[in-house]
Amino acid sequence: MNSRDPIKDFFTFLLGGVLLSMGAFLFFNQIMVSSQPSGLGRGLRVGQGFGRSWGGASGALFGGGGWGGGFGMPQGLDNSFGLLLIPLVIGLCLLFALRNQRWGWFLVLSSLAALAVGVLQTLIMRFQPTTLWNLLTMMALIGSGGGLMFRSLRGYDGDKEQKDR
Repeated sequence: MNSRDPIKDFFTFLLGGVLLSMGAFLFFNQIMVSSQPSGLGRGLRVGQGFGRSWGGASGALFGGGGWGGGFGMPQGLDNSFGLLLIPLVIGLCLLFALRNQRWGWFLVLSSLAALAVGVLQTLIMRFQPTTLWNLLTMMALIGSGGGLMFRSLRGYDGDKEQKDR
């Protein structure tokens, strides 16, 4: 006979939440976040991995090895980052000057979203070295906590069969 006990289910959910939170905290505690330096000749070089075997003429003409080895593609926040502030200022002016504020809100929110994406794009995340035991403990805590939470929330099939009898 399967009968549900709401208090037992609540405490099972609470215990699962604590285990899941502990595992997630330990896992995220192993991740180091830093940011990329902006500008100063940093960039992904086209054909950098090909070496000099793909064409000595291009290396002599463009100042690098391989296909266009001297051309850099900028990544992340560079000198054009300040241009995102122009629509933000225009949107703020529209918000305070006009009664119809749809365009103002659109410009402000889209500028803030673009700024947030630009900042998040420059983040570098690395997993710190850890022991296998620590990693397995983190995964076990996350898995067992999630399992206990799902078990406390799911319904029992036996309840439907007992009602039908």
